[in-house]
Amino acid sequence: MQNIHDIIEIKRGLHKICGRDLVNIIAELDKCEEFYRDVFQIYGVVYSTETLSQKENFIDAVTKYFLFDRLSEDCLYLSEDKYETNNKKELKKLLENTIDIFYTIYNTSDSNEDFKKKYAEYFNEEVKDFSKEISENRDDSLSDFAKTIRKIYHSKDENNDC
Repeated sequence: MQNIHDIIEIKRGLHKICGRDLVNIIAELDKCEEFYRDVFQIYGVVYSTETLSQKENFIDAVTKYFLFDRLSEDCLYLSEDKYETNNKKELKKLLENTIDIFYTIYNTSDSNEDFKKKYAEYFNEEVKDFSKEISENRDDSLSDFAKTIRKIYHSKDENNDC
């Protein structure tokens, strides 16, 4: 079962590089959360709601590398620096196939390093290092409005009478 809070944080990260339709397509994939959990584990990053909220740049980078870079240019296009699609149904199937390739390689690998090497070889690329993206955290200097919204949102957790 999916953790809705983790999916929300994944979607927040994706909104930086994807239009709304594409964010929703990715979030609705059967293996969405499993995929991101495994990618985080491969690169030695703790997978938790809190970490997801801080690692938006990492989410974006791995999404581009493992998903978008594997699709043909006619599947996605850039509009105002965000990825968009014209064919939602076809794209969902292509993304599922891309994740299946990821898991085929992942399930035949002996270690995380072995997976990285096999994955890069499969696509005839250099092994990808995400250390820069992993080291970057989200800017938590929220506006006063955002702080108020966050406080209201979390107040229901403290007050069960609401």
